[in-house]
Amino acid sequence: LRQGMLEDPALRAFVLTNLEQRRISKDDDGKNNEVPLRWKIHWEGIVRELDSIAGFDVHDRVMDDSASDDATEIISQQQQQQQHDMQYEGDVFFIHGGASRFVRHSYISTIASFFPNHMLTTIRGVGHWVHAEAPDDTIALLKKYLDR
Repeated sequence: LRQGMLEDPALRAFVLTNLEQRRISKDDDGKNNEVPLRWKIHWEGIVRELDSIAGFDVHDRVMDDSASDDATEIISQQQQQQQHDMQYEGDVFFIHGGASRFVRHSYISTIASFFPNHMLTTIRGVGHWVHAEAPDDTIALLKKYLDR
């Protein structure tokens, strides 16, 4: 990535971890068969599903104040069922960067409603990209979590 495209060095380093250099093989004419660099991740799939990924909003089910009590109860039951259908019951480990605004204290109850078996820990002094900004701390926490 050219400098200037991604000014944040931590973000640039993270993006570059998804780039790999491949061995170049030669064909019978001595020409290269492969492009020497390629993305490890499936960019086309990410781009294709980006609206769905980015469009997920846990607060998008706002009830209409003008609805009757019976209608409100039905809507509430439907919302509870939808939320339950979206729950993940397995273990989940969140590593939060203490300087990041993405996981706030007020979000904990929402996180718990979707991931009832979650564990959350914080690495102080780092932002959202904890694995790029504090790789040793991130690995140590992951090892401790997985070894429990």
